[in-house]
Amino acid sequence: MNEVLWTDVAPRDGLQNIAETISTGAKVQLVRGLLDAGVRRVEATSFVSSSWVPQLADAAAVIAGVASDMTRLRVLVPNLRGLELALAHGVRNVLVTIAATDTFNRRNVNRSVNESLEEISHIVALASERGCTVDVAISVSFGCPFEGTVAPERVVRLSADLAERGVAEIGVADTIGVATPVDVSRMCGLVAAAVPLDRVSLHVHDTRGLGVANVIAAFEAGVRRFDGSVGGIGGCPFAPRSTGNVCSEDALQALHALGADTGIDLEAMCRVAETLATDLGHDLPGKLYRAGIWSGAPQEVAAKTSVG
Repeated sequence: MNEVLWTDVAPRDGLQNIAETISTGAKVQLVRGLLDAGVRRVEATSFVSSSWVPQLADAAAVIAGVASDMTRLRVLVPNLRGLELALAHGVRNVLVTIAATDTFNRRNVNRSVNESLEEISHIVALASERGCTVDVAISVSFGCPFEGTVAPERVVRLSADLAERGVAEIGVADTIGVATPVDVSRMCGLVAAAVPLDRVSLHVHDTRGLGVANVIAAFEAGVRRFDGSVGGIGGCPFAPRSTGNVCSEDALQALHALGADTGIDLEAMCRVAETLATDLGHDLPGKLYRAGIWSGAPQEVAAKTSVG
């Protein structure tokens, strides 16, 4: 089966690191543009403290602006209080993060991994009562800026634990972009022994230039759920030197070449990236929206003029 669920996280993960305030209207336009391009799920915002992530202080207003598409939206919540806020605004799919290391988990959500696991159990229980699906992303699955290389077995144990607690989708996240295709293939094989791959997603960053290659490796290993960010924007405010997420349209181009069915219009995605670049006032890291989709037809090349 080659049907892929692509989640674009640009409105949340992509924008959270940007210092300049982006208008609520521009965020709503971004979410709608992604949905119109055929993205099956968009991570629209996060109900997180504005003191932690000021860029997302308008979460309620963004959700109100795209409420008609609620079934295709996901929202990040850091804790039980965040879930309560999301539920109050009609959200039906939330994402919680937990780190593969205690140090990163404390930096990110101010608690130990075990404490986060217990809270996730409470989040799943309340969400289930209210008809809301809970996904969990395991941050720094391949490497932690504070503890170094992460043993894959730690991620496997966490994945199995989360599945037992009723989590719907378990995301393996390369938060600081240190994974290679070999690492990804190995991780997918190990996790698949503990959790069915149809419940596993991959979230990679292109920090060291291997984002698209890592998506390909996971697809070939059987993963069919992925996160990415239109234009390649993003990064984690709690991970030093963590630059952008893998670019959605760049990775989708590779997946389409492999026969994946994503339901996404690449030309429309490129237009969303162009609009976002205009809104942000600078070019984005992504390549496809700048180079254009290759049609195979000869291209017009300006004639060179000789000098002298």
